[in-house]
Amino acid sequence: MKSIIRKVLLLVCLFLLFFNGKAQTVIQMEEYGGGYRIPCKLNGAKMKLVFDTGADMVCLSSSMADYLYDNGYLTDEDIIGNGSLSVADGSIVKYIKINIKDIEIQGIHLKNIEAAVMDGQDVPLLLGQSAIKKLGKYSISGNKLIVESYKTNSHIALSQHEIDSIELIAFKAANNGYYNLAVEQYSILYRNNNLTSLGKKWYAWFLQASGNYEEALEINLSIQGEIEKDHSKERADLYHNIANCYFELKNYDKAIQYYEKTRYSTDVKWDDYDLSSIIGIYDSYKEMKNYNMARKVIDDIINKYLKEKGLKRTDCWMFNKKDEILGLLYNMRGYAYDIDSDVNYHEIDHYLILSAAWGNENSISYCNQLNLDYRSSSNISKYK
Repeated sequence: MKSIIRKVLLLVCLFLLFFNGKAQTVIQMEEYGGGYRIPCKLNGAKMKLVFDTGADMVCLSSSMADYLYDNGYLTDEDIIGNGSLSVADGSIVKYIKINIKDIEIQGIHLKNIEAAVMDGQDVPLLLGQSAIKKLGKYSISGNKLIVESYKTNSHIALSQHEIDSIELIAFKAANNGYYNLAVEQYSILYRNNNLTSLGKKWYAWFLQASGNYEEALEINLSIQGEIEKDHSKERADLYHNIANCYFELKNYDKAIQYYEKTRYSTDVKWDDYDLSSIIGIYDSYKEMKNYNMARKVIDDIINKYLKEKGLKRTDCWMFNKKDEILGLLYNMRGYAYDIDSDVNYHEIDHYLILSAAWGNENSISYCNQLNLDYRSSSNISKYK
C-alpha cells in the first residue's frame, strides 16, 4: 500500500511541476487623472475602472449601477445590503453593497466580487482590492499591468486510473483531517478539467474545510445551475455549503437565504439538513444582533414541530416524554438574547427548564448548577 501511495504522490508532484509553469498577461492601461484606468467587463458590460490599490472594494456610482440594473447586467439577487465606511475627513459614507458575478480583464475572470455603490455625480469608478487581490501576483511597469497567471490552455491527458488514484489520495487526506493536501490533489483535476459538477462540489467542500471560503463559494455558485437541473438529491447539500460559506464570510442575509433554500429543497423534515439550517438561520440573526427575529424563528419552529408531532409542551411532565429536537429548540430559545444588555433572566430560565425537561443535557447541567427544578411542572409558571 505504501508503494502505491508513494507512486501516486510522485505522479502528483510531476503534475504540480507541469501546472506551475506560468505565463504573463500584459494589460495596457490608460493614463487618467494622475493614475491609470483599466478596460474590463462587469458581467459582460464594457467599462473602464481606475486601478486603485488603496480602495478596499470595487466602487461604482449609483448612476452606473442603475444602468447595469436596467440593462440586465445586475439583478435583485446581486444586492447584498447596506454598508458604511469612514473617509479621510472623518465623515461616514453610506453605500449599497452588491455582488458582481464576473469581472473580465483581458481574458482573466474574477468571480463574485463585492462592490460599493455610492450616491453622487463625482463618484469614481474604481477597481479596488476586492477584485485586485484575486488577480494573484502582479506588477506594474509604466502603463502596463503584468499579471502572472497559470496556463489555461495546457492539459495533461490523464487516464481514469490516474484520476481515481488522485481522488483516492484526496479523500484519504480529508478523512484524516489533511484538507490542504486534499485541496492540492483536487486542484490538479480542477485545473485539468477532469471534474464533473459533483466533483467540483467535493473540491469546493475541501476548500471550505481548509478555510478558503471565498474560492469555495465561487465554485459552488458556478455549479449551482447544473446541480439544480441534473442532481436534485444534491441540492440540499450544495445550498447548505453555500449558506455556510456566506456565514463564514459574514454575509448573513445571503446565508439566511440559502439556509432557507436548504430547508425547502427536500421533502424530509427534521433531518440533519433541516436542523442545521434552522441553527444557521438562528445564528445568523444573532450575529446581526437581531434577537427579536432569532426568537421569532425558533418560536415558529417550535409551534410547527409540536403541531406536526401531535405534542403539547407539557407532555414532558404529563407523560415523561423526551424529545431531542424539542430539547434543542427550547435550549436555543432560552439563549436568544443579547447577554450584554438588560434581559429577563426569568424568561431565559423558563425556556431552559422546558429544554431540560425534554432531555437536553446542556440545559440539565444549567438547571442543576442553579438549582432549578426541571423535573416537575409546578415551578414553570414562576419563571415566565
